[in-house]
Amino acid sequence: MSLRQYYQQLNHRPGFVGGLVFFLLALALLVWGGLKIHSWVQSQQGAPINQVRLYGDFNHIKATQLQQRLQQEYVGNFFRVDVDQVQQFLQQQPWIYQVAVRKQWPDTLVVVVTEQQPVAVWNQQHLLNNKGELFSAPLSELIPELPRLHGPEGGEQDALTMFRHMQSLLQLHQFSAEQMWLTERFSWRLQLQDGLVLQLGRQDTMKRLQRFIELYPTMQQHRAQALAEVDLRYDTGIAVRYASTEPKRKA
Repeated sequence: MSLRQYYQQLNHRPGFVGGLVFFLLALALLVWGGLKIHSWVQSQQGAPINQVRLYGDFNHIKATQLQQRLQQEYVGNFFRVDVDQVQQFLQQQPWIYQVAVRKQWPDTLVVVVTEQQPVAVWNQQHLLNNKGELFSAPLSELIPELPRLHGPEGGEQDALTMFRHMQSLLQLHQFSAEQMWLTERFSWRLQLQDGLVLQLGRQDTMKRLQRFIELYPTMQQHRAQALAEVDLRYDTGIAVRYASTEPKRKA
């Protein structure tokens, strides 16, 4: 039997004809579906983003103003809005720590913001967040007033860690610190909320702070004037300066 005769024989079989019809119908349906999808996509190219939803717990960020700015800058075509571009814009704004942006069909831009959590002012210019990272934001917008830390560049992590240790110890005894200095020689100085300055030196810092706490009642009894400065860098004894202009004297 020749090949031509074989195919002629197949063509007379009902199963072959049915399969061929099914294949052609399926192909036609696939083409029709593709055309419909293409037509739908084309019709949706003008689909607008009509609203911006902003989520987060805000203390320093003015949520209404930020939402209005997003509405003005990025409300537009749903498909053409670049979420990466929106995210970059937001991360450049003060008080924003992290941000996530997504589009929600059919007409919404969803923005989730994590606000910076400032815990201290660093060198009168920058802020430290709760992870010890530097960031910049208007100091005039601080809520509430924060302790002020000073030190050399790169010393912010050490300064914040030490301040937290000192503050924890002080608060156990009804004291509170408002400023701390780390010098270039890694010597520590602390100022309490009442203005009293403690010179703590480089070594045994926490032990010296504990010594101040233990001796504080005695120091108060010596003079009627308020304490101005206490130098705890001595191996034995301390030096005390009262609010008057008299020089230090060793106790």
